[in-house]
Amino acid sequence: MTAYACLSSSQHGFVKGCSCATNLLTAFECWTEWLDQGYGIHIVYLDYKKAFDSVDHVKLIEKLHNNNVNCKMIKWTAAFLENRIMKVKVKPEFSDSAAVLSGVPQGSVLGPLLFLIFINDLPQWMRNSMVLMFADDTKISCRVRDEKDCALLQKDLDYLMKWTKDWHLDFNTEECKAMRIGHKLHTDYT
Repeated sequence: MTAYACLSSSQHGFVKGCSCATNLLTAFECWTEWLDQGYGIHIVYLDYKKAFDSVDHVKLIEKLHNNNVNCKMIKWTAAFLENRIMKVKVKPEFSDSAAVLSGVPQGSVLGPLLFLIFINDLPQWMRNSMVLMFADDTKISCRVRDEKDCALLQKDLDYLMKWTKDWHLDFNTEECKAMRIGHKLHTDYT
């Protein structure tokens, strides 16, 4: 079994055979079907603030345990993440060393996979909506005919807020947007 076999089918980032195009085509196909059935569509675009840098190492190890990853692999991953330091170079000068207390190493082969494992269970929290992700960029959509459907999307967003809080992530609120297609129901999602 490959590392990608256990990843959510909602994830299109850093996954072999998936891309921005597959993410968009999946959304387009589903949304077209909903519109053909007479529904409107509400879409919420979400972006996590400094997502790769914000991964809590303790929580990541917890996720690895929750996914029944081999104990030796968990220990290796913990060792890979601990005692990391960074410096900043400006021209010929380096800053003092600083401890890296969170995040997955960007530019590494393992970093993106660890991030995908960290957010892999996010779609399971959505009970009424379709979730599509490209790494941390998340698109949640639902078909809407009336206020009850709007309430179901709001309920999913509330679940997502709990998930986000539980796993110590924050939204980049300037990059989060809502869009409505195909009807005139106006509901503000929080």
